[in-house]
Amino acid sequence: MASSTPYLVLLLCLTTFLQALLTAANYPPPPPPPFELPESEVRERFSKWVVKYSKHYSCQQEEEMRFQVFKNNTNAIGQFDQQNPGTVIGRGFQPGGSQTNSRGGVRMNRFGDLSPTEVLQQFTGLNTTSLNATSPTYLPYHSFKPCCVDWRSSGAVTGVKNQGTCDSAMALVAARGGITSEERYPYAGFQGKCDVDKLLFDHQASVKGFKAVPPNNEAQLAIAVAMQPVTAYIDASGFEFQFYSGGIYRGPCSANVNHAVTIVGYCEGPAEGDKYWIAKNSWSNDWGEQGYVYLAKDVPSSTGTCGLATSPFYPTA
Repeated sequence: MASSTPYLVLLLCLTTFLQALLTAANYPPPPPPPFELPESEVRERFSKWVVKYSKHYSCQQEEEMRFQVFKNNTNAIGQFDQQNPGTVIGRGFQPGGSQTNSRGGVRMNRFGDLSPTEVLQQFTGLNTTSLNATSPTYLPYHSFKPCCVDWRSSGAVTGVKNQGTCDSAMALVAARGGITSEERYPYAGFQGKCDVDKLLFDHQASVKGFKAVPPNNEAQLAIAVAMQPVTAYIDASGFEFQFYSGGIYRGPCSANVNHAVTIVGYCEGPAEGDKYWIAKNSWSNDWGEQGYVYLAKDVPSSTGTCGLATSPFYPTA
């Protein structure tokens, strides 16, 4: 009996070890602790950020309140980077290149002292006044549709604007069958007095109306974009979109659209994760990839990434 004791002890140890392995397999390790930079470092970053973006606050209380928002955003960006090691694509994303399974990255920008709710309230908003698009027009599927389209390379896209807090994401609607040029009537980014003469009589291009792309149909949207840039509505809410820095953006977002962008191209890479739309935003070239966001294309949801396929349209001459 005594001679079998060592074997029983060994068997017990082995059983305990196997139980520990099974427990570890069934219960993943706890998440890392919340990311938090030292207060002094965040204040130093905030001071530099205030200078960079020429921020001015009415009083010390407002500045302190904005610092607290900045601190929360800074730590949230650090938390994102900590939880997504090796998957974040920063600035320098190359359209047309292989970005399989890439994920949009985040970085600090001019929205650093604003919460996602404040960005949604101040920098989004749909203004479709005077927009009368025709019924959806189905384009033949045999229409010419290259693998990659980028209207920027053809000089058909103006520079990225900064709409500021003006709800002007919607493009200027043509008046009396035409629209003036950006050179003759440059965008100001604030609500001022309208120069009626330029809008009504100084037409540099004729616009007869607008055609709607069949909703919730990315294949039809691609055919339309192959012919000209297309306006699309998206859901621009959320922390990751607020601080988007580059890569293919896949969300989180919904189909509850609240902001207008211009789809100026797309690309269909060799792998499933390489498909994306090229969307021009109006939050200045400091945001995203020089003012652009690359939205995942041909996603399982028929509404498209962030609802981009819900109600796209384009002008007709």
